[in-house]
Amino acid sequence: MQVSYNIMINVYATAGDLHETDKIFQAMQRQGCLPDSFTYLSLIQGYTRNRNYHKAEETLYAMQRKGIPPSCVHFNILLHAFSKAGLIEEARRVYEGLSTFGLVPDLVCYRTMVNGYLKCGYVDEGTKLFESIRESTKGDRFIMSAAVHFYKSAGKESKAKEILISMNNKGIPFLRNLEVGSEERVKTP
Repeated sequence: MQVSYNIMINVYATAGDLHETDKIFQAMQRQGCLPDSFTYLSLIQGYTRNRNYHKAEETLYAMQRKGIPPSCVHFNILLHAFSKAGLIEEARRVYEGLSTFGLVPDLVCYRTMVNGYLKCGYVDEGTKLFESIRESTKGDRFIMSAAVHFYKSAGKESKAKEILISMNNKGIPFLRNLEVGSEERVKTP
């Protein structure tokens, strides 16, 4: 029965019908069927697709209260939504809060934050993040390429050249088409 509820929740959440999604979620629980990680994943995806970021974040805390630990996958959905919307300060707040859930950011978290900093022109933040994750993301084409662009934008040509040489030595192609500040920054609502 849980699988059926999860499928229905996912279908309605994907379609953007959050009212029906919430009704099914409540009915699921009334029937004694406990939501699982996939249930909450569908809810978070639905809320973020509909720009209801507060409700998506609230869902992360609700699942933890119910004894279901959120994973980096759950957080990545919210990080990506904030980043895509240009709400970088909100993305950073959520990213920095991962540890309160006992999580360590994964490669997707790193890429999402680097991408948000890159697109919104947060050069200092992007270089600081790169320097803090450099060792754990060795060889990642996107992150290394973004770092080159960050350093070039900051006027640190020697650092950019160092990374390019490292990429070349490892046979990692450089992504030239990345652009610092290609999207608008949005103030936190």
